[in-house]
Formats: sequence, C-alpha cells, structure tokens
Amino acid sequence: MFKRIATLFCLTLFALAPFRAATAQQGQRLNLIRDAEIESTIRTFTVPIWKAAGLDPNGVEIMIVQDGSLNAFVAGGQRIFINTGLIMRTERPNQLIGVMAHESGHIAGGHLARMQEELRGLSTLQILETILAGGAMAGGALGGAAGGGGGHSGGTGRPMAPGSLMSFLKYTQTQESAADQAAITYLQRTGQSPKGTIEFLRYMQREEKLAINRRDPYLTTHPLTPERISAFEQAAANSPYANTPDTPQFLMLHQRMVAKLYGFIAPDAALQRYTEADRSVPARYARAIALYRKGALGSALLTIDGLLKEFPSDPYFHEVRGQMLYENGRAAESIASYRRAVQLAPSAAILKIDLARALLDVNTPDNDREAVRNLELATQQEAGSFELWRLMASGYSKLNNPGMTSLARAEMAALRGQRSEAQTHAEAASRQLTAGTPAWQRAQDLKAYINSRPRK
Repeated sequence: MFKRIATLFCLTLFALAPFRAATAQQGQRLNLIRDAEIESTIRTFTVPIWKAAGLDPNGVEIMIVQDGSLNAFVAGGQRIFINTGLIMRTERPNQLIGVMAHESGHIAGGHLARMQEELRGLSTLQILETILAGGAMAGGALGGAAGGGGGHSGGTGRPMAPGSLMSFLKYTQTQESAADQAAITYLQRTGQSPKGTIEFLRYMQREEKLAINRRDPYLTTHPLTPERISAFEQAAANSPYANTPDTPQFLMLHQRMVAKLYGFIAPDAALQRYTEADRSVPARYARAIALYRKGALGSALLTIDGLLKEFPSDPYFHEVRGQMLYENGRAAESIASYRRAVQLAPSAAILKIDLARALLDVNTPDNDREAVRNLELATQQEAGSFELWRLMASGYSKLNNPGMTSLARAEMAALRGQRSEAQTHAEAASRQLTAGTPAWQRAQDLKAYINSRPRK
C-alpha cells in the first residue's frame, strides 16, 4: 500500500465506543487520500452542478477513500465520500459528473437529515470512524466487494451494528428517485448530457448481475432498477444537450486523474495499461508514478522530467517529482520541486503541507520558519487536517515556541476526539500564550468547544 498520494492519511481507525468490538473484530483500516490534483479535478467537474443545485461550492467537501469497490455517499452534512474504485471505473468525465450530480441531489434534498445532524459537528476523522463502525461496514457486510477490489467485508462474519447505522447508506427508493431527478435537473441547467449517467448505470447493472452474492456497496446502497435507467433515458431523449461531448479540457483532466490513481494504487496494472508505445501525457504520467512505486526511481525521474520539460508550469508534475525524492530519503532535494509546486498553485493548501514536511525533515532554523509559515497559510483551508497540526507542533517545538506547540497539540487531540488530552494542551496553551492574542483566543475557543461536547 503506498504511503500517500501527495498527502495520504493512512488512518488506523478505532470505532466510537459503542461499536469498538465489531470494528476490532474486523481489523479494518480506512484510507483517506488527500491529493491536490484529484480534488481540484473533481471540484472543477462538480462546481457547476453545485451552483445549479443552489449549494455553496465552498461549503461542500470532497473526501476520497482508497478502496477498489464502487461506492459514493454523503455524510456529515455536505461531505461527499467517493471511492477510488468508482473514479477509476469511469471512462469519461460525464459519467463521474452524473454520479456527483446524484450525490449532490442528496445534499440539496436534505436526505439523511437525522444522521447528518448527528454527524455535523464531528471532524472528518470522527465521521470516518462512525462510518467504519457501522455505515460503510454495513455495506461491505451486506454485499461484499465485487471483483475483490478492496472492499471491507474482510471475511465471512457479518458484524452487527445498530439499525440507524446499518441503514446509514441505504437510501430509500423515494430518496434515490428524488436524487436522480435532481441530477437530471442539474445536468440540464449546466448544459450537460445525461448519457454518461446512463452508461455508468448500465455498467453497474452488469456488475450487479455478475456479483449476485458479492454485491458492491454502491450497488447495495443505490438500488439499480429499470425505472432509474429509463428515467435518464427519457431525460436524454428530451434534452437538447444529449449529444454534448465532454470538452477536451475535461477529458484530459479525467484521463490524468485516472492515470495517476492507477500509477499509485496499481502500478503493475498501470504499466500494462499504459505501455511505452503510448506517448500521451496521461500514459507517461501513469508510467512515471508506477515506476517510482516499483522502486525504479531513476526511470521514474527521467519520465517525470520529460513531462516537466514540455510542461514546466504544471504544479502537479513538480509535486510528484518532489514526492518521488522525498519518499526515497532525499528530502533536501525534494524542496525545490515542492516550492515550485506551491508557487504555481498557491491556493492548494495540501501542497504547502507537503513542502512543510520536507522542510522540517531537513531541520535548519530557516527551513523550520518557512515550514511554519506555509502551515499557517494552510490552516485557512485545512484546519481539520490532523497531519497539518502534527507538523505544526513539530515546527513550533523546533522554534522553541511552547505556547504554539501546546495549541497545535490541542488541535490534534481535538481532531482525534481525545477530550482529556485536548483539554490539557489547551490549558497549557492558555498559560503560555499572551492573553488577548488570536492564538490565546483560539485556546479559549478550544476549551469551550471541548466542554460543550457530550461525554461518550
């Protein structure tokens, strides 16, 4: 399993107290991928949909789960979780856009309102723990993972969870139909074809027939019926945009995203799928990543350097080059690539976190200060990132700033749901920081937040 795509949080999740036994029995892990390029691509595809749905794009989060099964769902308010297996099995952007339009319909329609309200105040990590304890595990237990693509069923046992969580991902047919109709409306409003959704529904219908007793979670939670497919076929028949093709820009973004995922997750398959004879940008990208994943660093660097020679202003090629070097023990050499990626994509907070990690590893006072500056900027978008606060604590510790170190540790503990530890560090930060400063006020806010949370 690769360490990360840009920033991969490989989370060994412990279930919330009521469900610890079931999760421990399965020994489950849920991997949340953070990747600036992939998230940017999905947002580029979906922002028009969100606007058509009356949603604020800044309020919707995309969470990518490294799992080979077909799955996408909404949890915790406006968070859309989507599996890498689903992304990699889409053949063109319009298919993925249809899935995202459907999930956006669930958000706009207020479906799962009771569970959303229950999860709304939790961190992403805590939501994932809850899902792993019940909802997502229920999908795997009920259906398994088609094709052995990394589902979470884990064996023949079927762990039990409370009914509310067992039904967490099982939308009613009424909600499914409403989400489909919403998706059709959003596609119409944005001038996009319903045909991609039809293609993907038919693909999943074929998978459903083949799987039978090994149904994918997505197939379990999103029942496929002839009526659903017919609804999109009727929409396509009446749509003036039915034959609207994917734009060249969207096609390239989609091809690069899928190639990147193949390179990281399935390097052997990537080298078979993207042969040397294929000189396209996505194919070379996939090969560069796959070669690096298989330990052929020299060949990987030659391939990515070839892409950078043609596209010197591509931030994500610089990012991948930095990762190749960093993860092979060459942190000092990786800094230039990470710095260039940050310069070219200044709004991508994930890249700032990666740069900070490399800078802290090199461990000089100037690098430590630069790392902290980048992390402070990243907090504007990634305040819920455990990795950011871990690095922040390390950086401030190196700079001999105990108050900010304690504050960062309090943030870490709060994200983990470690109430007592978070309270201890927040109290320490309150004593160590200058009263009235923004950091001191944040420590007070953390203490108040911790005290307001119900005890488990």
